[in-house]
Amino acid sequence: MTFKNFLKFKMACLCLTLSLFSLASWADSSIQESTNVSSYLLMEASTSSSSINWDIDDNGQADALTDGLMFLRYAFGLNGDSLLNGLISSDSVITSSAEIEAELAAVYASSGDIDGNGSVDALTDGLLLLRYLFGLTGTNLTNGVVGDGATKTESAALESYMTGLMPQAPYIKLNGSALVSHEQATVYNDAGATATDVTDGSVEVVKSGTVDASAAGTYIISYSATDSEGNISRILTRSVTVADTTAPIITLLGEPALEIELDTSYEDAGATAADTVDGAVEVITTGSVDTSAAGTYSLTYTATDSAGNIATTTRAVTVVEARIETINVSATNNGGWAYIINGVSKPELTLKVGTTYTFKYPSSHPLRFSVVNDGIHNGGAEYTQGVDTSVAGQITITVTSSTVETLYYYCRLHARQGGKINVN
Repeated sequence: MTFKNFLKFKMACLCLTLSLFSLASWADSSIQESTNVSSYLLMEASTSSSSINWDIDDNGQADALTDGLMFLRYAFGLNGDSLLNGLISSDSVITSSAEIEAELAAVYASSGDIDGNGSVDALTDGLLLLRYLFGLTGTNLTNGVVGDGATKTESAALESYMTGLMPQAPYIKLNGSALVSHEQATVYNDAGATATDVTDGSVEVVKSGTVDASAAGTYIISYSATDSEGNISRILTRSVTVADTTAPIITLLGEPALEIELDTSYEDAGATAADTVDGAVEVITTGSVDTSAAGTYSLTYTATDSAGNIATTTRAVTVVEARIETINVSATNNGGWAYIINGVSKPELTLKVGTTYTFKYPSSHPLRFSVVNDGIHNGGAEYTQGVDTSVAGQITITVTSSTVETLYYYCRLHARQGGKINVN
């Protein structure tokens, strides 16, 4: 079985060791009590047990910063919260002080005398285990921490002894969380798990269970690993909850904001909605537009999928009073006829959408519109969309969003008399 290799923390381990030695005066009295307990436990316990190992918290590995420090604190005589504070990892299986102390008592009695001098000592056996779990070997492992009367003094013997008490099965760990929420109708990619073994190194993880991302529900995936000697890891599980939490997407038909004239008819273009799970979803429209009263009206579109997810969007419809402008047009002949508007000869005009313009012209110079410069005098045709010529001496054009962007005004009787119109 493997354990975390904290070689990169060697310096931290050595610093910790030095700080622990500074506690020697405090530890003497605790060690006396511990030695008494040790002597009793060593007499009462069996000298070997295949179920006892350095994995105190039963998470599948022996770890310096959890199991190693628990053993060291226990050897110093600590218990309860003082024993466990800061040492329970996220994947610890045994977490209560009573259970941890029972595990420690068993390993303390059967295997705690690491150097074989007949007693368990925090500053010798405890530090030997901690250094070993941090990955120290040779003299870095033994220097200053082998007790008087030890029968095992060489690094090789001590390492062999401690290795024999490592967990035998592979250590398996989930990649990612054990609890996963997944959006329905999207691809699920499982993060899997990894397993390592002290003998085999990386070990293949066998996964069982599947996730049907198209169907809401909770799915359980299990993971396990077996090493070359047939030792089986603990079984880890991941719970994947598939649910539809995404609201439908509403698409407005037409513009989200528009203007219409007072007393004109309005027919809403509506909206459509699509959902990743349900496909097309009904859209309900609320609100109305009163075209007889100027003002801004809001229409709300709502779509709800089968999972209860709700989407809304709005359209603003502004009813405006008709905007009417009168443009007085005259004509002059200065080597050729020309329309005069606001004192300017053949000016370029700008007409705005939503406004009705009435051009009043001399009866002998009937004004017309075309999409071609100079209109009928240049092969063009008269433009009539939104145009009223029923009143003598004037022409009226109502400019809407469907009016062409570029027009030309011209005289139906005389060529080259008019100019350009921009619509915006």
